[in-house]
Amino acid sequence: MVSTHHEERRDVIVRQPFVSDEVGEIVAWHDSEGPTIDIHLEPEDSGQRADVSLTPSEARDLARQLREIADTAQRAGWTPAVLADARERYLPGLSDEQIIARLDALTERLGGLVLGYRGKIDWRAGRILVAETGHQLLDRAAGAVNVAEQHLAGYQQALDQLSTVKAELDHVRHFFTHESELPR
Repeated sequence: MVSTHHEERRDVIVRQPFVSDEVGEIVAWHDSEGPTIDIHLEPEDSGQRADVSLTPSEARDLARQLREIADTAQRAGWTPAVLADARERYLPGLSDEQIIARLDALTERLGGLVLGYRGKIDWRAGRILVAETGHQLLDRAAGAVNVAEQHLAGYQQALDQLSTVKAELDHVRHFFTHESELPR
């Protein structure tokens, strides 16, 4: 792990594991030049060690580059076999682009963990995809019912008005019938 000099310990801003305690540590601290981020990598039982120091702006650039590489690597995981499996088991009827968009969104939401054993969609991710598809179907059905309800409500209003007019016409017909009868 990165060790700071005893007199520098008060200058540590934050300290946390790099990936995990078994891999390394990141320490941000106040240097005489300004904030500095030290990355110490020493994976257990590897016999390897690396130390890197970055400024906060360099760390942001590195984070952006890592994100781009991770996105590219993740997209490479959406092989034709994975897309076919996803279409067959979880997302029938969707195009490759639609499946990729759904897998990318799920990966973003779950922080990865979409691909499982032997490069297939993880069963938990598959359940989420099925649930999302069912939820979207229910949303569309509820929307269609709402539109039909509004449409039929218009008919109900017209039916109520027609019933009122019919009752008034019956009353007028009865009046005219009554008035047109000759007294006996």
